[in-house]
Amino acid sequence: MRNLSLWQKPLLLIAVAFSAVLFIVLSQQVNADMFGWLKKTELELSPEIKGVVTQDGKPVAGAKVLRLLTYSDKEFNDSTTTDEHGRFYLPTKKVKLKVSPMFDTWASQILEVEYADKKIEIWSAGATSVLDYDSIKQLLSGIKCELSAPVIRLGIPRQSPESPLLWMVSSCDFEQDYVIHEKELN
Repeated sequence: MRNLSLWQKPLLLIAVAFSAVLFIVLSQQVNADMFGWLKKTELELSPEIKGVVTQDGKPVAGAKVLRLLTYSDKEFNDSTTTDEHGRFYLPTKKVKLKVSPMFDTWASQILEVEYADKKIEIWSAGATSVLDYDSIKQLLSGIKCELSAPVIRLGIPRQSPESPLLWMVSSCDFEQDYVIHEKELN
């Protein structure tokens, strides 16, 4: 066995220390990438919603509008009440959740109106991802919901043009209905 000179020992110690630090840093990056899904991510579950509720063409005052949102097995519900002109507003709903890049997660949005001892579903959408699409934002930015209107099935674009249409059901008319690619009676 060779004896190391005095100047070689510190160099060896520095090389070992540098290798250990490099190993720790690289392994931490691998762990961060591998277990990044444990961190909470901010998701938009619903855009801002502005609308009007009518019955036989007349504004419905005092109706409760419920927004029922789900992501995986978690529910995020809120509500508002229509004013004397039948108008209602619900702000953007963002939440922080643990998101897994390995699995698809079911997300859904439902709007219901409680009026005259009835619950009437006026909007329903669901997909295996978040529903954060520009087309949904445009539709929900101005909706007119006639409680006696028939339910229609709507096909709207997702983010990517080559993706299939996202289908939902509604009994509302939309100020920005040009984003609807297909429409049919449900």
